[in-house]
Amino acid sequence: NFADETVHPTYADYVAALTAAAPGLFSGRYALVTEFGRSLLAKNGFIGARVEYTKDAGGRRIALTHAGAQTATRTVLMPDAWPLRIGAFGPDGVPKGGPVLAQDIAGPCCFAGDVVAYGRELPELAEDDVVVLYDTGAYYFSTPWAYNSLPRPAVYGFRVAAGREDEEPGHAGAVTFATVREPQSLDSIAAESGLAHVDALIERDDREAGRDG
Repeated sequence: NFADETVHPTYADYVAALTAAAPGLFSGRYALVTEFGRSLLAKNGFIGARVEYTKDAGGRRIALTHAGAQTATRTVLMPDAWPLRIGAFGPDGVPKGGPVLAQDIAGPCCFAGDVVAYGRELPELAEDDVVVLYDTGAYYFSTPWAYNSLPRPAVYGFRVAAGREDEEPGHAGAVTFATVREPQSLDSIAAESGLAHVDALIERDDREAGRDG
């Protein structure tokens, strides 16, 4: 389920349905192999993108952000099959309130179709606000697209301390953040773009010009 925060059907529901339909499946006679990557990971990740600026076009507000086709490729290219829930937050990370407005959420790529969401009813977004793309723990920042040589974003993880009765007050539930993947550097982008071979064709032309002379 990607319509809200709830997880349904659960794995227990799935097992119950399979057991009812095929009672012998879990008898121990068969070795079961599953592939539940997205259902395991999707709700454990989100993408936060700063609003660079907003504009009005085609009778609707458009918020231009730093997350588009380069990190939400499936959603941009197949919006009906891969829709995402969108959250609106202020620069301080507090959820935005107030009257809602139909807005498109667009990305930074240089083509008009780089739109993550069309006509979403959200509190009015402004420069430096933060747009959150929910349920993106699978198939999003793990599969970046190098369109426009845009850098791969950093990935951060967090853990919440388990509470124990003997712990000091305030320690239980403490959140610790850690870098899981560094942001891609400009040097890395240049290297991937062939910086080491920047003179390859120039040198060849020079050699050919020398032979012609």
